[in-house]
Amino acid sequence: MRATIPGAWLGMVAGDLGEWMAFAQPRRGDFPSSARSPRLAILRPDHGFLRLLGGDLTKERSYSQPCRDWPEVKSHLAILLAPADQQGDEGAREQPERIWGLGIVRPARETDRDRKVVVTRVRRLRDLVPFSGLWRADGERDGALARSLPESGPVTVGADVVFAKLRRISPDVEREVQRLLPLLDDGEGWSDRELRWRDERDALLLFAKMAGLTPNDFASVRGWDGKAARASFLSGLTGTAVQPMFDDIRGQAAERFKGVGETVVQAFANGKGRQRYDFEATSITDRWVVDGGEGSLDAYYYHVATRTLVVLRYLSPGPNGLLSSDARHSLDDFLGRVHRLPRPAPRSADDYGLLNDPLFLRVHEQVPFTATLHRTSAGAIYPYEQIAAAVSTGTARGLPGLSTDVLTRHLVPTDFARLVRDGWFGARDVSFEVALDWVEATVETVGVALMVVDFSGRPRGNGSGIGMRAQGIT
Repeated sequence: MRATIPGAWLGMVAGDLGEWMAFAQPRRGDFPSSARSPRLAILRPDHGFLRLLGGDLTKERSYSQPCRDWPEVKSHLAILLAPADQQGDEGAREQPERIWGLGIVRPARETDRDRKVVVTRVRRLRDLVPFSGLWRADGERDGALARSLPESGPVTVGADVVFAKLRRISPDVEREVQRLLPLLDDGEGWSDRELRWRDERDALLLFAKMAGLTPNDFASVRGWDGKAARASFLSGLTGTAVQPMFDDIRGQAAERFKGVGETVVQAFANGKGRQRYDFEATSITDRWVVDGGEGSLDAYYYHVATRTLVVLRYLSPGPNGLLSSDARHSLDDFLGRVHRLPRPAPRSADDYGLLNDPLFLRVHEQVPFTATLHRTSAGAIYPYEQIAAAVSTGTARGLPGLSTDVLTRHLVPTDFARLVRDGWFGARDVSFEVALDWVEATVETVGVALMVVDFSGRPRGNGSGIGMRAQGIT
């Protein structure tokens, strides 16, 4: 029987934290060359759909459009054309087509006749600009280029030329293109740092869900700056940095690791009425990684009221689908350094935790880093005990490496967040000092650790009887 946990929360992920991040502002030199022009698409939505887009530019919207022939299921820079009744003056008999705005579109499922697409991050232009600017040069019409443009769907012919003309069509258009380019999935040139940013962003989103955030809770975070981020994704947030308070548990991680390399602390709490979430995120990057060495990430979630610890080790399989021997050796090194966790307390009748081991492996699909924090990365989460069993079996059989194909008991990220939040997963009754020992082992073996400490004492679900147990904690 396949024990995969169903993805009940996946419907909440799309657009879940669209308000968390505004757009990174690249320099003009950050534009891709013509060899790396983004994928383009032309969309002709009706008046009602444009009204929805204009009503809330941060939301994702889906609709059916007639073209099914998308060459790949990846994000495209969308050129949104105004419908006929918005093209120009009412008294004019005929007006040239005009561009209403820009956005990002990704193809979704196919229907019988159409293709569902999802449009997001829409940027409405201040003034409508002529669509013909995409195939005119110095007043001359390029008939072949005009005929190659699709009625609706991806631009598959002359995309480099169309993109270059789009940038020059008006300063307003060029400004919006600058804002959208960092949000497109472009797999070329991923740096080791960018992949760590992706993992740290992913862990922050998952742990924020565990801490009780809802989709609109990060409205105060207005942007993310890649230049400020340096070794840590967290340092690129424009929230309020924390001056650690060393007389209690807040700031202990920052104090312990302040001389290691780069340590960044951010606090997140809502102060409106009843406090629903209150957590602190600390990113620790060893000096050798700050100086350019390759490293990877372990992410820690620690709930203070119940002393619950959960650890995510981030891994990416190679092109052959195997986890590298270096990844397995670093995991062995890490496990050899961590202190043995205290024996769990005897379980009560209302305690239904599924797993005491805090360690899980987050195995990514090959997806790039993007500056936006609107959904978790593709991939799955596996209990470490399953990985260990598969490694032992593979070693006994003389296999060259561990293939993710043999791993079946996995969780989708959002279900994992829910199950930890409700008390089903994680090692309990772990002192914070022991948790910091694990973090220290991470920094020494893989170089980067993200630790989220959740101070919320709210009652949780049926998983651990957490509501009753928390009442006895002073």
